Parts: sequence; C-alpha cells; structure tokens
Amino acid sequence: MEDFQFSFKHRIGKFMTELYYSNICIQMEWAWHYKTMTTQHIGRRRRAYLGVLHLNLIHYVNPWVAAAWSWFMPGFGHLLLGQYVLGWILFVWEVLINAHSNFNVAILYSLTGRFHDATQVLQQHNSADYWILTYGAVFVFTLVHAYKIAVDNNSLYELSGKENAPIATFDINQIEWNYLTKRSPIVGALWSLLIPGIGAIYTHRVLTALFEITWWNVIIIKSHLLSGIEYTALGNFDKVVSVLDPEWTLYIPAMLGFPSYFAYVITVERNKLFDKEQANYLVQNYQQNKQFPLHLKDDAGKMRFVASFNHSVYLEKAITALESIGVVREDIFVAPLDKRNQKSVWFDTVERSDGKSFFDGVALLAALGCFFGTVYGFILHWGPVIWGLIGFAGGGVIGGIVKLLRGVLQARSQGNAPKMEVVLIVDCADDLARRTEEVLWSNYAFGMSKIRN
Repeated sequence: MEDFQFSFKHRIGKFMTELYYSNICIQMEWAWHYKTMTTQHIGRRRRAYLGVLHLNLIHYVNPWVAAAWSWFMPGFGHLLLGQYVLGWILFVWEVLINAHSNFNVAILYSLTGRFHDATQVLQQHNSADYWILTYGAVFVFTLVHAYKIAVDNNSLYELSGKENAPIATFDINQIEWNYLTKRSPIVGALWSLLIPGIGAIYTHRVLTALFEITWWNVIIIKSHLLSGIEYTALGNFDKVVSVLDPEWTLYIPAMLGFPSYFAYVITVERNKLFDKEQANYLVQNYQQNKQFPLHLKDDAGKMRFVASFNHSVYLEKAITALESIGVVREDIFVAPLDKRNQKSVWFDTVERSDGKSFFDGVALLAALGCFFGTVYGFILHWGPVIWGLIGFAGGGVIGGIVKLLRGVLQARSQGNAPKMEVVLIVDCADDLARRTEEVLWSNYAFGMSKIRN
C-alpha cells in the first residue's frame, strides 16, 4: 500500500512538473510568435504610438533647437523629442537644485550688476558648493544629450518614413478614448499661452497636460504671480517687486514659452501623421484595382466624377457614403498627391501643416525676451510683469523679422501651395449621379468635374 502511494505521488509530481515546463514552453513560443507578428504588423521602426492618454511620435527636430530649449530649462529638449520620462526627471531635478541653492536669485543679481549679493545668496546654505557643482555637470550633459538624441531622432525619422509602418488612428478602453485627427496649430499655441497645459488637452495629450498644469500652478503659487498682476494693474509697481519671489518668477518665461511652442509643433506633426496614414489607407484600399479604366467604358449610362479634396475625415466620409448609396469599390479610385518643396509660411494651418513656419525662432526669442524683461523688471519702474510681457512681445517681433529677412534672402520663384492634396475619381450609373454629386459637395470637395460617356 505504501509502495502504491509512493508510486502514485511520484507519477503525479512528474506529471505536474512536465505540465509546468510545457506551459512555460508554450508561453515562450506564443511570446515569440506575438513578438514576430507584432514586429511584422507595426514594423521595426514605428513613427508614432497612439494610446488612450497620450500620443508620442518621432518627428524632425533641429538639434540646436532641442539644445536651446534644454538651456532654458533642462528637460524641455527631451520633451520636444518625445523622451517624456527623461524630460520630467530633468525638469524636477532642475527645480530641486534651484530651490536648494537659490540659483535663480543669483542669476537675477548677476545680470543686474549685484555680484556681491549673488555670491552671498549662494552661500546661505552650507551645501551650496555641492548643489552648484552638481548643477553645472548635469546642465552641460543635458544640452549635449538633447543634441545627440535629436541627431539620432532625425535618422530614425527618415528610416521610419521609408519603412512606412502602419499607424494607429484610434484607441479606446473602459475609461478613455483617443483618436488621430487634424487641429489648428496656432489655436493650440494660443491656448497654451493662456494657461500651460490647455494646448496639450486640445491635442488630447493627457499626461503632458497633467504635468504642465501641475507645475504651472506650483510656480504661480510660489512666485505670487497673481498678486503681482493685481498690483501691476493697480499701478503699485514697488509693491510688485516686493511681493514677487524671483526664485520662482524666473521660471515663468520658460513655462509660458515652451508649452506654447510644444503644442504648436505637436499639432503640426499630428496633422502630417493624419495625412500620411490616410494616404496609405486610400492607396491600399482604392488603388488595388489595376483594371480601373483611364477612359469610361462603352456604357452610355455611365458618368464619371473627378473631385479634389484635402486630407481630412470628410474624405473618408465621402467614400463611405458613396459605397452606401450603391457605388461599388471597383468604381472608386483615389490618388493622394505628393507635395513639392514650398516656401515657408507664417503659420501652419489645418489644411497645410509642413512644419516649415517661422515659429521655431519666434518662440525661442520670445521666451528669451520674456526672461530678460522679467529680470530687469525687478530694477525698472514698471516691474517684472509688464517688462516680462514687453520682452516676450519684443523677442517674438525680432524673431519674426529675422525669419522674414531670411525668407526674402532665400526666396525662390515658387507659387503658393494649392490646397488640393487628393484626387478622387468615381464612376457611377446615371441614376446615382445626382446623389454622388451631393455626397462630394457635402463633404467639402474643393472642385469637381463631371464627365459623361
């Protein structure tokens, strides 16, 4: 009996061990297959990731622009490149170092000629030398690292464009949903100028919005900005200088400038991503029919519509509506148009988002002007608030003039860009002609031509 119990337990143990290792092998095999299928589905280098709370994407970034934003505030260059965790860590590190060493106050005293006061304020803490040495090393590393990542980012952006991996356009779970659509870049920038973080909400970047709104509120509370605005409006400029805390006030130019610039850039890149994904979809689904005739077939009851659109959700709504009224897919042909190199414009729009606007230099110089205006506002009559706004506007104007002069010097004989981005060709029977025309016009076709056999 004991031998039987031992044998039974031994067999059960052996069976469970084999089952355990078999389960591990199956899981490893499924993981390998999943990874292989995922790689085949999304490609080796994805251009973008769309989640319910955020959109992250690779886009071209001038390495010097990334380094310049890192100079304004460590972490901003990394955020511009989509390195969010690194950017948040570096930003928090900057704030902690400054708060412990009074470094911003020392900068204010140094720029206003009070060098002895700058030395004294840095020596208020026993560990001031440690904080300053730590600040310098990490600050320089941040500039170099942002520049290096931007260089690598641009190479990956070019490779991902050639690979042309699929791009997700919609994601949903039990608490939130997100989708890829087009927005106005200048609207996103203006919202962020009013309150940093609102521009991120405008483009449904919830994590970025939470970060920007949280820190903006910390900064305006610590700096007593609202009280400073109140005293400025009342004309009590001496009170403004006494109530504002320079340690936190000097964060305001960067916290206003970068979220506005970032919202603008991300909106431009979202629009370009939408155009690219829609073009891929249309080519795959409406250019596969190689028998689509260049001329109408010998059928007196046929009519052809040739319409022009820009990339938008209305284009897909038009195609869906055509199929719903009885136009078969084989009678629909879509040709997305490649865009030629064009002159820079003042602002990107919903219809035209190529990222070549003058906003890079304007945003950087506006933030720089706001910083110096705020600094010298502590010793000038009107106070930091008004001089900060003057510096912001002045820097923006100077940036615009510089960009305009560069555009004049580098002008080429190219016309304005046409709005048309997609050509849609539809063949339909005569009895569907009127409804087809209504569908095309109601979905904002730019122009249309009707050809009867």
